[in-house]
Amino acid sequence: MAFNSKEYSWVNVSVVLFGQPVIGCRGIEYKPKMAKEAMYAMGKRAYSIQRGKREYEGTLTITQSELAALNRSAVAKGYDDVLDLEMDIVIAYVDNGIVTTDRVVNATFTEAPMSMKEGDMYMEVALPFIALDVKHDI
Repeated sequence: MAFNSKEYSWVNVSVVLFGQPVIGCRGIEYKPKMAKEAMYAMGKRAYSIQRGKREYEGTLTITQSELAALNRSAVAKGYDDVLDLEMDIVIAYVDNGIVTTDRVVNATFTEAPMSMKEGDMYMEVALPFIALDVKHDI
């Protein structure tokens, strides 16, 4: 049995919105969360762990020019800006011909902050989002 401890690197990642690669992508983070709480009954130790709702959130970090292009596309389709969009975000990890693909389902950006400071050579914009689901290894 062969063992390969090689991990994905950024050059192995592709992020796609609306069927197009996001060339100006600088980072992607997405995570499922589940509400959990220890339930206490008699005694000083928890009796069980109760489970609640699942939530999905993340951040897409892109260049300012990529954000401007997304805003232009949103306006052309009748929206005010990127905050009105709902989309799937497809993330593919490729190594040695093996593709692992995740899909963030029905994501929508919650804010679009923009800032720069002295010395910056480009603007990087972190767009937080919420989603309905994350499908791993589709």
